[in-house]
Amino acid sequence: MRICFITSEIFWGKRRGGFGKLVRVVGRELVKRGFDVSVICRSEPDEDSPTELDGMQILSYPYSITSHSIFRHLVDYTKVVPLIRKADADVYLSIDCMVETYLAQKIMPDRKHVIWAQDPFDESDYKLLSSVDSNYKFNRLKFWVTTELYRRAYKKADLILTHAKYFKPKISRLYHINPDEIIYLPNPIEHIPDESSIVKSEKPTVCFLGRMDPQKRYWIFFELAKSFHDIKFIAIGKPSLLYEELYRRILKDYEKLENLEVMGFVDDEIKSRILSRSWVMVLPSIREGLPIAFLEALSHGCALLSSVNPDNIVSKFGYYAAKDEFEKGLCALLKDNMWRVKGRSGYNYVKRTHNLSRIIDKLLKYLKDP
Repeated sequence: MRICFITSEIFWGKRRGGFGKLVRVVGRELVKRGFDVSVICRSEPDEDSPTELDGMQILSYPYSITSHSIFRHLVDYTKVVPLIRKADADVYLSIDCMVETYLAQKIMPDRKHVIWAQDPFDESDYKLLSSVDSNYKFNRLKFWVTTELYRRAYKKADLILTHAKYFKPKISRLYHINPDEIIYLPNPIEHIPDESSIVKSEKPTVCFLGRMDPQKRYWIFFELAKSFHDIKFIAIGKPSLLYEELYRRILKDYEKLENLEVMGFVDDEIKSRILSRSWVMVLPSIREGLPIAFLEALSHGCALLSSVNPDNIVSKFGYYAAKDEFEKGLCALLKDNMWRVKGRSGYNYVKRTHNLSRIIDKLLKYLKDP
C-alpha cells in the first residue's frame, strides 16, 4: 500500500508545529512497517526542502505563508497538481482538510481519500485569534469560499478521523457531516518513557512547550516567572517565520530574569529531559485544538496549567485557568503536591490512550477497510 500524507508542514526547517510532528511520527512508523510513504507539503519559496526524511519521499512545492495575495496562492496551488500525480498513492491522507485535499480528490478520484481533522476553524475561532494576531483578521468572503470547498472535500472523503472528540459536532455543523461518520482516533506519542525513569527536580520547575507565536500568549509564561522568583521557569520553542521580530522585542523585557531559561528549539532528547524534571507545563494559548504538547507533557508526568481545555484534558490532569487566573492555578497545583497527583494520572492516561503502536494498528485497519 502506498500512502501519501497531505500536510502544511513536516516538522523541519522553520516549520515545526503539531501537524508536522504528527506526520513525522506516524510516517516514520509506517515506513518501519514496510509501507511506501510520501509527503506532499509546503515550503517557503526561498527555502531548501529535503527530498527524503525518515524513509519518506518528500514532495514539496513553494507556498508563501507570508503573502496575503489570493492570486499568489492560486498560482502556488497549481504547483501541487503534478506532485499529487507523482505520488501515485493508494491512500491520500490529509492532516486536516486543505485546498490540496480537494485537488487530490479531483485528480485521483479512484484512490482512497482520508481526512484526519486536527483543528477545524469556524468564524468565532478567527475572531478570537484576531484579538491577538492581525494575520487572522476575519475575511467573510474568504471564509465562505474556503468552507464551501472544504465541505465538498469532506463529502467526498472515504474516511473522516478526528483526534479530539469535541471536534465532532463542530465538523458536523461546519461541513454538514453526520457525526456518526466521524471516527475518533487519538494522536500518538512516539516515546512514552518508563515511569521509573522520570525524576522530578527537587526545586519547583515549570515549563512552556510550543511555538512562540501570538496565539500561544507565551508572554504570560514570562510574566509568571517575574511573579514566582523561587520557581525555575524553562521555555522551549521558537517563533514561526511571521513572528520572529515580535518575539525578539517581547523577549527583551524578560532576558534578565535569573529564574527564566529560554531554550529555543531543542531536540527530542533534551526536551524529554526538561519535561522529566518539570512539575507543571503551562500553555496560556488563547485557542488550541488538542495540542501534542499537552500529551508530551503528560507522558512525562507534568500537570497542565492552561487557558484552553479541549476534551476536558486540562481539568482532569491539571488546572483549567478559564479566566486567565494563572497565578492562582499555579499556587493550587503546587499546594499539597496536587501537581504530582494530576501528573501521574495524566501519565497513565497517555500510556493507555496515545500508544503509538496501537494507534497505527487502528489507522491501518481503517485504511484497509473497503
